[in-house]
Amino acid sequence: MTPVTYDNESTGKFNFINLNTGEKEIPFGEYLFQRILDCGTKSVFGVPGDFNLPLLEYLYEPQLLEQGLRWIGNCNELNAAYAADGYSRYSNKIGCLITTYGVGELSAMNGIAGAFAENTKVLHIVGVARSTDSRCKDFKNRNLHHLVPQLKDSNFLGPNHKIYYEMVKDKICCSAEYLEDIHDACNQVDKVITDIYKYSKPGYIFVPADFVNMTVPTTNLLKKPTFTMENCIVSNNEQDIINITNTILDMLYQSNTPAIIGDVLTDRYSGKELINRLINETHIWNFASVNGKSIIDETNQTYMGLYNGEEGPTAVKERFLQCDLILNFGVDINEINQGHYSFSYKPGCKLIELHPTYIRFSTPDNGKEQIFKGINFIHILKSIVESIDVGQLTYQYPISVKPFCTEELNFKHDSNSEIITQTLIQNKFIDYLNPGDVVVCETGSVQFAMRDLVLPNQVKYISQGFFLSIGMALPAALGVGIAMQDFPRSHISNNCESAISESYTPRLILLEGDGAAQMTIQELTSMIRFNVPIEIMLWNNNGYTIERAILGPTRTYNDVMQWDWTKLLEAFGDFGKKETKSCTLETPIQLIEKMAQLKNGQKDKMIELIEVKLQTLDYPKQLRHMVESAKVKSAGLFNK
Repeated sequence: MTPVTYDNESTGKFNFINLNTGEKEIPFGEYLFQRILDCGTKSVFGVPGDFNLPLLEYLYEPQLLEQGLRWIGNCNELNAAYAADGYSRYSNKIGCLITTYGVGELSAMNGIAGAFAENTKVLHIVGVARSTDSRCKDFKNRNLHHLVPQLKDSNFLGPNHKIYYEMVKDKICCSAEYLEDIHDACNQVDKVITDIYKYSKPGYIFVPADFVNMTVPTTNLLKKPTFTMENCIVSNNEQDIINITNTILDMLYQSNTPAIIGDVLTDRYSGKELINRLINETHIWNFASVNGKSIIDETNQTYMGLYNGEEGPTAVKERFLQCDLILNFGVDINEINQGHYSFSYKPGCKLIELHPTYIRFSTPDNGKEQIFKGINFIHILKSIVESIDVGQLTYQYPISVKPFCTEELNFKHDSNSEIITQTLIQNKFIDYLNPGDVVVCETGSVQFAMRDLVLPNQVKYISQGFFLSIGMALPAALGVGIAMQDFPRSHISNNCESAISESYTPRLILLEGDGAAQMTIQELTSMIRFNVPIEIMLWNNNGYTIERAILGPTRTYNDVMQWDWTKLLEAFGDFGKKETKSCTLETPIQLIEKMAQLKNGQKDKMIELIEVKLQTLDYPKQLRHMVESAKVKSAGLFNK
């Protein structure tokens, strides 16, 4: 390799020509950031640390800045992981974070595990010790800071330099590469990025601090200039796709009451527009899932509600049990998404599960099944949309059944009440939203209140519905807001029947609990720093209400310290109170008036924190139902 002279004070790096091969070369640090841009990502989250500082210097290369690359510094590494997760959930591109060896990467690990559990595309770049430290005999036996010493004889035996890599590889990531040979580094980077798109799960790259200044050829940049979902999951099973498509179409043509479930992986694999096109063209009954909420346009003519087995509304279950064929696109099977495994089907119903790694045909009541592995469902979905003959569909849906609507939930709110309740929120929340808005919902009691509400057209709803890490939503909302800056209105389809006006700027709304907020509250300062307009509905119910619903409703372990929430934004950076607003709401009329004000246009693009006072033991009925179904509540838990 041609040597590089690295000058910290220089304003730019130079490209080199390898005299042996004649290939153009660039510093590896530049290559890595160029690849991040090539996969569609513009903003990088993280926290600086001694082993990643040389890499971070390359963020400021003029040729990279011109392409929109920017650094979003976070208050801690866990929040950076959550923010990268939120960035990916909104943009469906790769969310990227950079941390340092050990102390940084371990802090981020919970956020990465959540992204793995919920199939979110996140790239975690870890700056590690110099290659000489990890390989050279003179250094590898030294106890290096940020590394944990050996359990025994640590004064004689050096640490395991790859211990953190071994912790995550094949456990909470789909791909991990610890770079040890600069000649292989470019291919390793490209492999991790490809795998992230292929599996829609996090990937890791461990970068030695001295690698970033070494030069690498630009060959890969020319061979594959961009990474997209499409060019990372190319299918070699064309005939299988045709055969499976024809089988599914034949089953649809013979079905009297078919149904579609739009599950979470449909969104992760960029199938949202396809599935809505299929629904709009065929008018097949369709259902949302807990983790896939808002993927299907819930205002379509044949939307039948969110199906979650025994934990969902009776009216939705009754509709679902009339269906003789179920196509579950992007299926993700877990206890939350499957109503604690309480899904039931009409006798004789045929079930087709369409997953990124398999297509499964089964009859639930007799256990018969046929599985085709190695086929990504997104190819099947696209093929169905392109091939279906609507004229051959012969439905016999009951004419008395109408599309599901929020009014069917029968929220009984006392109009004379002087306190804000969960039922009031459920009654009024949909009116608060505009078509095209973006809602990020925290793990907590209000998360259950949102499940069954029928969302307006093209509202994007983001929530960690399965991993359920309390505190995730606030920094994730930062990531969503940054993604909305990088890709304005990217969640809005121009092909939708109900178009969103080009003049409308979608609002970002965070539904946050007081207990959860205290875990990750620091990122409020990042929202101010990076000018992320957001409406924060802070539901103050005096602690961990969702945990109270499970056990210990009056125990002190579910209490938190009370804060003066309306002073936080000033303390976190808006010293002149010019960029933020805060208020406290205690009565129904205050909440209703505030929602109407926000709905009708916050033209000043402010950050607004609205503290909403709730009763400590006020649970939405969906949360009560879930706890009862899961059989984890103690006797008399809900007796007041």
